[in-house]
Amino acid sequence: MHRPAVVAFLFMLLVLPASAQSVVVGSQHQIPGLQYIFNTPHTVIDVSHPATANGNVTLTSFFWGGAGCTGALKIKFLRPTVSDSLGAFTLVAERGPFTALNGRNRAPLTPPVAVQKGDLLAITMLVPFTSCGSVMLAYETGAAMMELNGDVSSGTLNGGYYRDATLAARAVDTNEVLEGVIPAVGSLQGGFGSFFRTSLQVGCPSGGECVGKFVFHPAGVPFSPSDQTLPYSVSGTTATSYTDIVATMGKSGLGTLDVISNDGFPPLVTARVYNDAGTGGTSGFTEDMIPTVNMLHQGDHGIILTPADLTNYRMNVGVRTLSGVARVNIQIGSRTQTTFDFPASSFKQYTLAELGDPSPIANEQIHIFVLGGDVAIYASTTDNRTNDSSARILRRE
Repeated sequence: MHRPAVVAFLFMLLVLPASAQSVVVGSQHQIPGLQYIFNTPHTVIDVSHPATANGNVTLTSFFWGGAGCTGALKIKFLRPTVSDSLGAFTLVAERGPFTALNGRNRAPLTPPVAVQKGDLLAITMLVPFTSCGSVMLAYETGAAMMELNGDVSSGTLNGGYYRDATLAARAVDTNEVLEGVIPAVGSLQGGFGSFFRTSLQVGCPSGGECVGKFVFHPAGVPFSPSDQTLPYSVSGTTATSYTDIVATMGKSGLGTLDVISNDGFPPLVTARVYNDAGTGGTSGFTEDMIPTVNMLHQGDHGIILTPADLTNYRMNVGVRTLSGVARVNIQIGSRTQTTFDFPASSFKQYTLAELGDPSPIANEQIHIFVLGGDVAIYASTTDNRTNDSSARILRRE
């Protein structure tokens, strides 16, 4: 990008307001698998998943390994302080002690806790591991946590930092949490004689029970509270599947799918978009749920590559936003760049011409800069001869 464009990009990044979002502190997106023996009391702090916004959190969920017991733990909220010392915190609030049972646990916060964006979640274990067990940890590349002996309050905490691991615990401000989105789902006639459907599987990681609903939003129109929903409830180590999730919901056409939990635990959801050729079989690609934390946010950058053969292949770009307008700068090679304001709570699939490139060039890079909001963007490529298709969901580059 030329220097003037970089300056303009940075200026817009600084002045654009952030979009509204639910308040989430901590993480439940990773499957837990770690325990350790400790001296009580013992505190573990998630330093990688701070509060996403200001608000009042009302419910915590955590995964516990071991026998469980009454008075097992406290839940704490810490606020990093401006200090030259690493690990300087102020105690915002604590709740408990809570009873812990083996497996998934939910703990209401009474009264709710007022948090600020950037606050951290911590759990203090109060009963020896040998008689009660411990909160579970999860592998997560790039994550970090801090652990130390003691029932922490405020001040500079001297403990150990650990990489690639995090607490399997979080706090939220609502019983219905948007866990993620399947950016594109459909049941519709496509070009060149194709008919595309979307199959779906849903399970509950590590057993237990996951309860919630799917919400289908049609493409190209504003989302509505009356958009079609379908409840799900899965438990144990099995999964529920749908051959055509859109048709199952009594709808047709192209759209996007919300995955909402109402018990504090995110389900495992994966979809397959495929061309249904009847007796000729199917051809398609897998499309996993994108957790909202993994969508593109303000300051993120992604890259699309145009097909190597623009005669036999066609490309479309899908854009799914959350509750705020997504401002996105799209730079096509070194030829042109355009800034778009994609509406809040919307989904649409665009041609390259609609994104400012009426004459695409093969093997060209399209750079996507997110100036504001939260957005999922994908590029789908389809063979005009066989209708075989693939998709690449943009990740942070």
